[in-house]
Amino acid sequence: MVKISVVSPVYEEEENISPLYEELREVLEGLDKSYEIIFVDDGSPDDSYGKMEELASQGENFRAVKLRKNFGQSSALQAGFDAAEGDVIISIDSDLQNDPKDIPKLLKKLEEGYDCVSGWRHERKDPLGKRIWTNISSGIRRFFLGTDIHDLGCTLRAYTREAVEELELSGEMHRYVPALLRWRGFNVMEVKVNHRERKHGETKYGSSRIFKGFMDMINVWFWQKFHARPLHLFGGLGLVSMGIGVLAAILSLYWKIFRGVHFDQTPLPLFASFTFLTGVILFVMGLLSDVMLKTYYRSREMKTYSVEKIED
Repeated sequence: MVKISVVSPVYEEEENISPLYEELREVLEGLDKSYEIIFVDDGSPDDSYGKMEELASQGENFRAVKLRKNFGQSSALQAGFDAAEGDVIISIDSDLQNDPKDIPKLLKKLEEGYDCVSGWRHERKDPLGKRIWTNISSGIRRFFLGTDIHDLGCTLRAYTREAVEELELSGEMHRYVPALLRWRGFNVMEVKVNHRERKHGETKYGSSRIFKGFMDMINVWFWQKFHARPLHLFGGLGLVSMGIGVLAAILSLYWKIFRGVHFDQTPLPLFASFTFLTGVILFVMGLLSDVMLKTYYRSREMKTYSVEKIED
């Protein structure tokens, strides 16, 4: 049985494949535990997978996974998690900015009883513009998600198998793994790790990823707050909207009866009808969302809770 699985998503990193593999192998050999290294090529247009094939033909502890096209970093990570056989799974970027020498530090903390240990790149070696935006976005994510994790975007993490099996990543959700796991009741810890300058290739961080990441943050926030009862959100908004509509209707009737203002002389009747109908629609959406969510959980045989252990 493999003890440790290291998963690294790869996209246009052909110059970093071999150096990363050598660094990982050196660190893992020193742990005196069985291990495997899994690189997942996310539809790279360069020769990244060619380099991975060479390593697969040489090393018995290395596996190369090739996706049919570019699905994104989250999907590539999920593919690696699905392929991993270890009791402990390590995720790490393939751009050489994460330092494999930090892996023993993560594993030591994991042995203290945590389910996920996430790296904190407290001294970033990125360009100034990226560092500024990263600090801003990290603050926004921490505020929305109510987490004390400083660096949600760090890929260097150690997980127990139980924690990984709770994940289903897509989009830009890899940024919110610590928050997702805490929401499911897992113990998550953060430790400071080394961060290195990029030597080869170009960063894949762009404006489109910022927008997608923001939308995924809203998705995570919604699931944290209303995953069990979306009716609490949509129904609440619907009742407020209907209440405003009723008040507007009462006010328009008051004006007509006591001030002689006809309905066609004020927009209040139209406003009352619009807000009341909007409230009805929101309330119905909440009911339908409740039904669909329950159907989703049943179809996937998922639970709305996570059990840590049972003692008889």
